[in-house]
Amino acid sequence: TTHKGRERVRDGVGTMAPAPIARVVVAASLATVRAAGSGGGRGKGSGGGGARGKKSTRGGTRGGSDRSAGGGAATKKKASRGGSDGAKKKQPERDDRDEPPPQQQTAVRDPPVNRTIPEGKFDALVFDDSSKGTDVFAMDAPHVPPAATTVQDRLFFERKGHVCVRNVLTRDEARSMAVALVRETRQRTLLAYKHRVSVLCPPGAVDVDAIQSEEEAMKAIARYSDEEVGFLQTFNIHRDNYTAGKRGEDSSTDVSERSEGIEECAGYIMSRRLARIAAELLGADESEGDRVRLYQSCVFVKPPGFGETNWHSDANMVPLDTNRFVTLWLPLRPLQEDDAALVFASGSHRDFALPYWHTLEGMEDLESRGYDIESYEPLDLGDLTAHAGWCLHWSPPQPEDAPPRHALSVCYFLDGARRLTGREGHLRQVPHEEDEWSYGDWLVDVKAGEAARHPALPVVYP
Repeated sequence: TTHKGRERVRDGVGTMAPAPIARVVVAASLATVRAAGSGGGRGKGSGGGGARGKKSTRGGTRGGSDRSAGGGAATKKKASRGGSDGAKKKQPERDDRDEPPPQQQTAVRDPPVNRTIPEGKFDALVFDDSSKGTDVFAMDAPHVPPAATTVQDRLFFERKGHVCVRNVLTRDEARSMAVALVRETRQRTLLAYKHRVSVLCPPGAVDVDAIQSEEEAMKAIARYSDEEVGFLQTFNIHRDNYTAGKRGEDSSTDVSERSEGIEECAGYIMSRRLARIAAELLGADESEGDRVRLYQSCVFVKPPGFGETNWHSDANMVPLDTNRFVTLWLPLRPLQEDDAALVFASGSHRDFALPYWHTLEGMEDLESRGYDIESYEPLDLGDLTAHAGWCLHWSPPQPEDAPPRHALSVCYFLDGARRLTGREGHLRQVPHEEDEWSYGDWLVDVKAGEAARHPALPVVYP
C-alpha cells in the first residue's frame, strides 16, 4: 500500500514557539520515495523520486491555507494528484533470479577540470587555509542576537531535517544582496542554459560549447530530451572572485566594474553571519576547534512556466563521506504561497544517509513511512530555510503569471569530511554528475579518503 503523506502533527511541536509550526497544504505524491535511492540528480529524471525536472502532464498543485500562527510556521503538505511523474510511478521489483545484481562502481571518478574555470585558478598544493568568512553582514550589529538559532530551531532541524529562520538579514541587507546576485546571474544566463543541456540531453548528443543562445539551448532540450526544464542554476559566483581582480591584460572600465560586482557577491555568499547558522545546525563546537567549509553556492532561477523540481537530496550529488552537511536557501524576493518554494519530506534525512552509498538495505519500504510533507511560505526578504544534506525535497512549477523566482542556495560541511571512498574503493554507485561543474574544481586535487581541504572549499566560520 502506498501512503501519500499523512496529515499528522507531531505531539508537542506546536508548543515549541518560536520554532516553526506545521500546517497542511498540497504537494506531490511520495509513492516512489524509495526510488530516490536510484541516484537521480536535480535536473535529470534518471529513475524515480531522486530526480528533478521530469515532464508531467499534471503539475504539482498548490492549495490548503490552514496556516498556524507564528512567524516561522512550516506548511504541512498533503499528498495529492499533483506532482512529478517520478514521484507517481512505482518502480518494479527486480527479480534476482532473472538478472545479476548491479555491478559496483569505482567510488568517484576524476572528472575533467571544469572548462568554464580558468586554468591555474586554484593552487591546491600550497594555499592559505585560514577562514575566508566575511563580515559584510555585521556580526555585532544591535539587531544581531548572540546565537543565530534557538534551541528550538536546532531541535526542529534535528528531528525534521529542515527549519526556517526568520529575519536573518534586514530588508536592506537582503535587498542589496539580491540586487547584486541577480545582476551577476543574468550575466551568466546562457551558461546556465548550457548546463541544463549538458544535464538533460544524452552524452554527446549536443555540442554544448557551440550553443549561442537560450533559444538554441531550449531547442536542443526539446529535440534530445523528454525532460522538462525546472530551473536554471548558476554555480559558485564566489569562486570567480579568485580571478576577478586579474586585470593586467584588460583594465577597461567594464572589466573593473564586473570584478567589483563579483567581489560584492562573494562577500555576501561567504558571510560569517550565514555560516554561523550552518555551524550551529551542524553542531560545530568552536571550543573544540571545529570549522565550517563552504561547499558550493548556486543561484536558482525559476522563470514563469518552468516545471517542477522533483524529489531529491543534495547529498546524492556530493562526493563527501559525511552526514554533517547543510544547505541554506534564501529567496531573493518575497515569496507568496503561489511561488515555488521548497517542500520537504520531514524525517527523510534519517533514512537517506551514509549507508546509501553502500547498500539500500533498510530503504526498501521508504514509501510507507508516511513522511510529513512540509514547507514554509510566505517567505520574506531576510528569511531562510535550512535543510540537511540527505533531506528529500521538491519544488512545484512557477506559475505562468508570476515573476521569476530567484533564490540563493549555500551549502556547508563540517571541516574534516573526507572525499568519498568505499570498502576496497567501491560503492553501490557514484555521486550524480549534475554538480560535476562544481565539484570538478577540486575533486582532481583531493585523493579518495583524504580530508576535503582545498581553496575551492574555503573555511568560512568561525
